[in-house]
Amino acid sequence: MFSCLSVLTASPAIAEWYEATGQAKVRHGDVQSAKSRALQEAVKQTLMFSGASISSVQKISQGVLIDDYTMVNSHGSVNRVEIVDETYRGSTVSVTIRADIFAEDEKCYSSDFAKKVAITQFPIQHWSDAQIGGLYSLEKEVPRRLMNMLRVASDAIYPVAWLDKKLNINKDFEQQGRVSYQLVDAVANSANTQFVMFGRITDLSFGEQSNDFMFWQDDHFERFFGLELMIANALTHEILYQNRFHTSADWEYSKKQEVNVKGREFWDKQYGDAMVGLLSDARNDIMANMTCQDLQSKIVSVQDGEKVQLNIGRAQGVSIGQEYRISYRSDVLDDNANLLTNFVISPYRVKITKVYENSAIAESLDADFMSNVQANDIIELKNWDEGW
Repeated sequence: MFSCLSVLTASPAIAEWYEATGQAKVRHGDVQSAKSRALQEAVKQTLMFSGASISSVQKISQGVLIDDYTMVNSHGSVNRVEIVDETYRGSTVSVTIRADIFAEDEKCYSSDFAKKVAITQFPIQHWSDAQIGGLYSLEKEVPRRLMNMLRVASDAIYPVAWLDKKLNINKDFEQQGRVSYQLVDAVANSANTQFVMFGRITDLSFGEQSNDFMFWQDDHFERFFGLELMIANALTHEILYQNRFHTSADWEYSKKQEVNVKGREFWDKQYGDAMVGLLSDARNDIMANMTCQDLQSKIVSVQDGEKVQLNIGRAQGVSIGQEYRISYRSDVLDDNANLLTNFVISPYRVKITKVYENSAIAESLDADFMSNVQANDIIELKNWDEGW
């Protein structure tokens, strides 16, 4: 939850003041730690809302509070953060801040266009770890929550739910920088996306425990949560992003209690709250890596000898009058049956003439266009001012 107000400063550069509120749970009576986490979340909110670079979010997330304000230097994005209010209600700390944020001068061309990313199920790597609490539904609930975070945080990513089928991706995660191209193609074609996100929940285990299970007699005990993510470009079969995240928090349920991971109570407790923080960090990291990826699209069909249909549209930032370059596919299989994808940039261009929510029609700008272009060729939107 956050609100904003803007004030012009007297300095040569123009800055705006943004106000936001962050919340955190108190763990083991450590109020100062909770206050620090609430502050970090509030700063992230202001950065996300102001449109500051995601690299700034990453740098600020580890900032240290000094007295009642902190000075931050992060590529000129954030100048000052002040605490406006602190509220303590039950086990929750709320911190409201005002952040003095300078607009970024540099912005990549592709950030104005939403890249479609299919979000798959995140299978639990060690199934037995989920038995206590019955956390099996996290395989769908975790990617669903990450998808919602991405949807509200930025216009640069357009997440598409692909959660109905559980995928066997453990082997793919063990291959550094490589994933089955057949699997990537199958999901991308079904979801009609350029990118596919795979994930797996790697840890739901508990901390050190005794053989006689005496630790269950305590009100609270530590439980871990681990997540590994990978994003592939379905048009090139490259792994563009891969990272691991890990956190822990008190598990506030009894040994035999079944937990509803879709309910608000679970996510309001310390373990769920720690997972939210982890997913927030994952979202920021994903956006930092994906926002400036080039927008590409398959040519779905060739029509009337001079038009092509594309699988991107208004929701991805496509508009009438934009010009795209055609690239030919040049795929080969290596000796190990790995598909090596290559694109050859052609001299042919198209201009968008009709736009729908997730598709568009483009017309040729070249006389001999149709004799050389076919379905499954690729179009790319780039900044023409930068050359090719």
